[in-house]
Amino acid sequence: MSSKKKKNNQKKQTDKNLKSKENIKKNDTKTGVRSDTKTKSGSAENTAEKQPWWKSLFDMRPKRIVTAVFSAAVILVAMALAISEAGVNTSYAACSVALAVLAVVFVLMDISYGRIISALIGLVTPVVTLVALENYTHVISDLSMMIIILNLLFFYALYGMMTFLLGSVKRGFLVATLIPMIFGLANYFVVSFRGSPIVPWDFFSIGTAASVADNYTFTLSWKGCFSVITFVWIILISSKSRVQFRRKAVRIPLAAAFVAAMVLYISGIQNSAFQSFFGMDTTLFTINVFYRNNGIAAAFLGNLRFLNVEEPDGYSVSAVTELAEQYSGDSDDSDAEVTQYPNIIVIMDEAFSDLSVWGDFATSEEVMPFFKSLQEEAIGGEVYVSVKGGNTANTEYEFLTGDTMGFLPTGSVPYQQYIKNDMPSLASYLGGLGYDTLAIHPYNASGWDRDDVYDYFGFDDFLDKTDFDNPTYVRNYISDSSAFDKIIEQYEEKEEEDRLFVFEVTMQNHSGYSSDSPGFDIYVELTDVENKTTQVTATEKYLTLMNMTDKALQELVEYFEEEDEPTIILMFGDHQPSDYITNQIRRICGVSEPETVEEIQQGYRVPFVIWANYDLESAYYDGISVNYLSGILLEAAGVPLTDYQTYLSELMETLPVINGNVYRDEDGNFYAWDTDDTYDDILNAYQMLQYNHLVDTKHRLNWFFGLGTE
Repeated sequence: MSSKKKKNNQKKQTDKNLKSKENIKKNDTKTGVRSDTKTKSGSAENTAEKQPWWKSLFDMRPKRIVTAVFSAAVILVAMALAISEAGVNTSYAACSVALAVLAVVFVLMDISYGRIISALIGLVTPVVTLVALENYTHVISDLSMMIIILNLLFFYALYGMMTFLLGSVKRGFLVATLIPMIFGLANYFVVSFRGSPIVPWDFFSIGTAASVADNYTFTLSWKGCFSVITFVWIILISSKSRVQFRRKAVRIPLAAAFVAAMVLYISGIQNSAFQSFFGMDTTLFTINVFYRNNGIAAAFLGNLRFLNVEEPDGYSVSAVTELAEQYSGDSDDSDAEVTQYPNIIVIMDEAFSDLSVWGDFATSEEVMPFFKSLQEEAIGGEVYVSVKGGNTANTEYEFLTGDTMGFLPTGSVPYQQYIKNDMPSLASYLGGLGYDTLAIHPYNASGWDRDDVYDYFGFDDFLDKTDFDNPTYVRNYISDSSAFDKIIEQYEEKEEEDRLFVFEVTMQNHSGYSSDSPGFDIYVELTDVENKTTQVTATEKYLTLMNMTDKALQELVEYFEEEDEPTIILMFGDHQPSDYITNQIRRICGVSEPETVEEIQQGYRVPFVIWANYDLESAYYDGISVNYLSGILLEAAGVPLTDYQTYLSELMETLPVINGNVYRDEDGNFYAWDTDDTYDDILNAYQMLQYNHLVDTKHRLNWFFGLGTE
């Protein structure tokens, strides 16, 4: 064959090969899907000839090596956290190590797959993700089939949306998997620390949570560990897909369709008809059960509807005015001089509670002997608060305003969600009577947005931890002893003719009882418990803190006993500690898991005492709610009530407990919200007044709530 003819044949073959490649590429781009196969240098065949066959199975580039090591490290860290929490389980630990090693091998393997396998992964991954997310705190078997379908719709929309927005299965599944992985892990820790799951408005308080995070011990159950491992493997498996969506004509419409599906899902799940169709549990009495029955994703997104407060039935400005006018002028005492009134000191003590409400348990010494002696000789009792283990600001809100969390979404925080301008409160009312009003919190001023809210409430001044000179610390918090000394300091600095109202929220007893506390001496011990586990030690630490607070209160009272100026002191707890502590006490007392409404409310009882350095008529309130407490205080102090407090005083005779979980009538019957209509009219009237107070600020009846005149 001539040289010229040979060249022509080679040229024809080359053209034929190029044409064949172009046809293949065109077929791929018709669907907008591209399956890329990356080559390093030269063809795969040439590479195979230059190295042993087994080396061709692995990609040892630095990026792959780093990914492999990082994946294994995440798995091993999760295993270490589980060992810290639950101890060594040989089978689980061996399985975790094996999965970590396999993760390294899998990442380094030079394999990939195209459309068919990627499609199968797309079908299976949302199901596995749902199981892994639920497994953090629940199990998938808790969910009905319709609820499973409801949650799966979200995850299919999530994975589809991310895939088409980011243009590839690899990138889209990475982001879509990280969202439930991180959210589920955060929710696990929140449940561990405060006993209730994450709700949408918790994101308003991320800064507050971060400020105390270093006082908690972060550990995992073995279930939680394998949830983390499952998510890691979802990411690794999907990372081998080479399917990409580069053609805008295909990618953009599909991305828009999935975004629209997500928007429709989120809006639909907040609709009662949608909830009824899928059989969602709409009872918010126990938020943990709400999440368990509805699935974490559906429950969280369904709660978005509570970001705003709904208007009560029959609400109008004329209706609420007519209701308020029934109490107008009943408490007018405008001619009184402020010097006729006592100094008023209110201490809301962090996590201060009497755990003997669960039963009798033996300790090496009495936990709060002085506090209990005051309750017997002065005014004492127990209040049912709306929160447990956290959300301190909600107890503040109920005390300072007279409002109740019962008319607000479960888990919401008014300080961060609803209070955005001036609002009548106990502080503004006493300020109007001539008191110097002062708020004290020996921690960060920005916690729960107090630096804004206290100003809206009418406090003249606010002292935070930066205003304390050389205080004593207990663990990482300013002690109650130093906190109470700050009250004395402010009292001594005022003019003799002035009257002082102090509202102090302490910090010494804040949770994080299981974390190491160098230098902290646990001296109140559970004498009937021999096996000193971490939980037992944490409980003894909590009881020791209660005793330290009791001693600090005694010093404060003894100081004012020697003062001539009339002074009244109210002290109460904001909530009980988390279940981590109370569960230990229940086990000692032989108390089973609370089931009835009344039993569950045992976890929301905290003590209060009102003492004065002048004669007080002794009284004991066996169960009221915090919204009534400021009125009881002012009556004891001889200060006239606002019209709103007069209304509440009358309401207390019929419904002595109204909190975020339940209400209780005068006969001692508890009712979960929306389960009985006996008191609907009474509750609706209260709800209308509160809506006017908190939400309808444009038409607020300031005179009724103690601010200004009619």
